[in-house]
Amino acid sequence: MLSDPLPRRWAHSLGVAKRARSLGAILGDDAELLEAAAVLHDIGYSPSIAATGFHPLDGARFLRDEEGADERVVRLVAHHSCALLEAEERRRRSGITGLTSWAAKIDTRRPN
Repeated sequence: MLSDPLPRRWAHSLGVAKRARSLGAILGDDAELLEAAAVLHDIGYSPSIAATGFHPLDGARFLRDEEGADERVVRLVAHHSCALLEAEERRRRSGITGLTSWAAKIDTRRPN
C-alpha cells in the first residue's frame, strides 16, 4: 500500500520496524506487537486509504475497520508522533470535527 505510491515513506517504515526489532530482547512478548505497529505506523499515508488527510487517524481506522488489527496496534498507530495534539491543533485551525473525539476514544491503557 506504500511501497509503490510512496517508496520513500515505505523505506522509512521499514527502517522504523528495523529499529523496533532491535528492541526485541528487552520487550519480550510485546516485541512482535511493536514491530507490527512500527511497520504500519504510516499506513495512513497510502492514497488508497487516506480519507481525512491525517495519517494517524486514517491508518488506525483502516487497521481497525478493514483489517481487524490487534487493538494495541491500532492504538499505537493512532497515537504515534503526538497525534492527539496534532489533531487538536488541526481542529482549531480548520474547524474539522471528529479528529480529536475519535482519537480520544481510543483506549491508551495497556491491556491486561
